[in-house]
Amino acid sequence: MHCSATVYGKDHIENVATLLTSSTLAHTGASQSRVPAIVLCNTVTGIATVRALAESGIEVHACVFRPDDPLHDSRYGVKIPCYHLQNDELGLIEFLLAYSRKLGNRPVVLPTGDAHALLLAKHAAELTPYCRIWRLPHAQLARIVNKTLLYEAAGAAGVPTIPSLSTPSLTQVMQWSKQHSAPYILKPSYEGDGSCKLAGKNLVLEGREQLLAYVRNHGAESLVVQRMIRGGDGNIFDCYGLCDRSGRVVTLTSHQRIRQFPPNFGATSMGEIPAPLPSREEQFLFAATERLFNRVRFHGIFGIEWLREETTGAFYLIDFNARPFLTIGHLRDCGVNLPLLAYRDLTDESLEDVPPRPLVKRKRWVYITKDIDTFRILRHEGPRPGWLPWLASVASCRSFAYVSLRDPMPGLRSIFQIASRSVRYALRAGRSKELAPTASSAAELPR
Repeated sequence: MHCSATVYGKDHIENVATLLTSSTLAHTGASQSRVPAIVLCNTVTGIATVRALAESGIEVHACVFRPDDPLHDSRYGVKIPCYHLQNDELGLIEFLLAYSRKLGNRPVVLPTGDAHALLLAKHAAELTPYCRIWRLPHAQLARIVNKTLLYEAAGAAGVPTIPSLSTPSLTQVMQWSKQHSAPYILKPSYEGDGSCKLAGKNLVLEGREQLLAYVRNHGAESLVVQRMIRGGDGNIFDCYGLCDRSGRVVTLTSHQRIRQFPPNFGATSMGEIPAPLPSREEQFLFAATERLFNRVRFHGIFGIEWLREETTGAFYLIDFNARPFLTIGHLRDCGVNLPLLAYRDLTDESLEDVPPRPLVKRKRWVYITKDIDTFRILRHEGPRPGWLPWLASVASCRSFAYVSLRDPMPGLRSIFQIASRSVRYALRAGRSKELAPTASSAAELPR
């Protein structure tokens, strides 16, 4: 069943919610005695969050916003196609209200993207009587996600940050760039920010004049400008954890981004948990993270991103994911189920039994389609990495973005897509060789 209406009046939304929930409960035999969960799904993060809850016995309802999301092939969760609500904030809130009322028991609602996290906070007063969401004032969450409050709090807590500006004017950029030398990196204020004109996740500018020209031509709305400190793949680390409703950091784990897509500046395409850091460096990151939360009150799952400078080894805070992150399934495979802990917190269960520094199984994780793209870019830009070392690194992984023995269909589709891409690539390469003139034939071509 697809939610494909084009008019989203209150009566229509109520009717759709009624049809979905009644058919769902009849099909699954789900009991209303336990609190259900609604997940607002974004690709890998969404399917990992659904799996983490469903495999723990939670009744999960997954709002899917893309027709090609592999979550459709998963054996877990009730899929709610909400393609028409992708860019309709008020329509999505109305739908959540109607769906939550029909489910009953004030379901837990978990976002898996910044835009949805902000949307839930913005409409907390309307949603809270009917569902359970993380409690953080929208204005405060927006300042954290947009880096403004984050960097202010980091400075007050003595946590090192990279010199940056958030949504600056041209005059501010002109003055700031006199004090901070190039190169610079530009990034959206948060993932999925539709008001940012930047194409892609990051843009590197090698000179001051390039920076000024960009701001003159495109503006800096919803844009963060940073001085670029050399780090990149292998030097990006994350602290993953959860803050409960009192703002207490419940648990912390470390992660290393071995490779990213795009290389050096993107999201993880291969990572490792726990991060292979000396104990004193890992403890430095944990202590700095907790100092930050002494200054910033937060509620929910988080991922804090750190950069280690190549030349000095110094760490700098660079980003904050205020919701489940791309590799949350990796963390669960290593022994820490943050979606379940968040669910327990929102349903008023005690988390006193949760170890603040859990022992985790060391595993590598790969998002194979993105890692193939990373490898191709690295081979194109040079120096060319070898096929065998790359294949060996992939073979060392024991956790995967889509592949799961307990939930095989999304992984099988991913493998099929990879095989199809490989065949197309090989055919294109073969045709290119056939069309390329040989030395003898080239001599015969007309000049």
